[in-house]
Amino acid sequence: MSSMRDRARPALAAALVGLVAISVIALLRTASDRGTQALKDAKLAQVEATANSFNARINAELGSVTGLGSSPWQLTPGSKADAAVLHTFDVDPNAKSGFFLIDGHDRVTSGVLLRPGAVGSRFAAPGWEQAKAKLAASPVAVLPVSKTGLTTELPSYDFVVAIRGRTPGSVRGALVLEQALTSDSPFQQEIAQLADRKASSAAWFFVDTSGSIVATTQTSSLGKRVENPRYLTAHEGLSDIGKRIVVTADVPTLGWRVVFREDHSQFVSALSGPLQIAGLILVLVLLAGGMTMVVMLVRRLNESREQEQRLRELTRSQAEFISVVSHELRTPVAGVLGFLQTTVDHWSSLSDADRLSTVRRAVTNARRLQAMTRDVLDTESIESGRLGYAFQQVDLESELRTAVEGSQGADAAQQVSLVVPPQRVAIEADPDRLQQVLANLLENARKNTPPGEPIAIEAKVVGDAGQSKVQVSVVDRGPGVDADSLERIFDKFVRGNDNAVTGTGLGLYIVRRIVEAHHGRIWCESSPGNRTAFTFELPVARADAPVAEPVS
Repeated sequence: MSSMRDRARPALAAALVGLVAISVIALLRTASDRGTQALKDAKLAQVEATANSFNARINAELGSVTGLGSSPWQLTPGSKADAAVLHTFDVDPNAKSGFFLIDGHDRVTSGVLLRPGAVGSRFAAPGWEQAKAKLAASPVAVLPVSKTGLTTELPSYDFVVAIRGRTPGSVRGALVLEQALTSDSPFQQEIAQLADRKASSAAWFFVDTSGSIVATTQTSSLGKRVENPRYLTAHEGLSDIGKRIVVTADVPTLGWRVVFREDHSQFVSALSGPLQIAGLILVLVLLAGGMTMVVMLVRRLNESREQEQRLRELTRSQAEFISVVSHELRTPVAGVLGFLQTTVDHWSSLSDADRLSTVRRAVTNARRLQAMTRDVLDTESIESGRLGYAFQQVDLESELRTAVEGSQGADAAQQVSLVVPPQRVAIEADPDRLQQVLANLLENARKNTPPGEPIAIEAKVVGDAGQSKVQVSVVDRGPGVDADSLERIFDKFVRGNDNAVTGTGLGLYIVRRIVEAHHGRIWCESSPGNRTAFTFELPVARADAPVAEPVS
């Protein structure tokens, strides 16, 4: 009996160890599957958010160029009038591609950065015939990538804006905007930021309708055909193609597709590595190893959940940004197009004063659109550390007066008073960025100031002679800022008065970052309904330092 008990004990112990081992292995497998699924869901959410963000931005950009097709283009080869209008466009001096006009017979009539002999030639880019049919109903079409363009020898794709004829749906020509595919283009550099340096097999692709790559984290693939045609035919979402995980999302406005792919083994390596270690420990120390791995796996799952939460927060932030910017861009774009269209449609019946008035209102909306665009681009540059500064000694009073003149030039009805120290004050600053700070603060005050109430800029020197600083306050008599929001209003996407104030919510965030880059600080003091002051403080330059003369 005792012998049987002795033999049974090892067997029972072995059975218990085996049961624990099987239970732990089953738990590890289940947890690994859940962790892998969480990673897949997070990556799918990231790809979809990237595609949606890009699609919204393209919609806004295409909306801003649609009105170019309504200009009274002559569309005759060598037209001086057309050339003069084209050269008024904002052209990057370092641009590697340009734009041009074509008439109803597909002949190139004029352009900027055209290659020699292009004027008078026939435009026959890939996809052009299909695009002409589309332009009858749509103001803009996008052509697939071609090996070279008419303004560049590099691979490029084209945005085509229809120039309408006299009857609805008729097209008498087009404005073609070529986009060269280069590794240093803003779009390509933006997509390059998605690269995962730790995952050598991971890559992102933006693919056009012909299967050509227009942007990618693999620069060597730019302009080439996508490596696997199945990336284009697979359903949107997550797929297993060969040994790779592939996630796709469409950009409906352009007919493009966003593709992420990575080797399956590398995609799940964050979980499979610890799992192999857990198995080894389980074999060596059985129950102790199993319990250790349960703890490790729970921690890993928590990290996966935290990563998923961070991606969800990123998606929410992107969605909020898209919502705010799309809403705020719509009004000035509609204003520019509306006032210009009114001027064009009623030119002969309008007086010179009415024409000037409508053009000025269009310019006001265009400046507002430019300011919003600048805020968005500056925010991205600030966060990536690419916002540059050119510091020099400047006269504070001169800069303040320039800001006041600019504000009153934009809104002559708004009175802005200026109080400056009796002595000359010099600071070390980037004049352009300092004007950006003052313009944003004045615009913020103007939005919150009731009609008829003045805005004031008050400057004073504080501290002793060895460490003196200048404080500049922009004061308004608006509804003010709640005490619990005095610090929060400097965060991104935060707008005052329960979001009743228009704007992207980026102005004060940019102001704070610029002031901090000047070794200063900014704060807000508010007595709601009485007085609100945004004050920034900067060091005063040495008295013997040369001061830059204001540019007249």
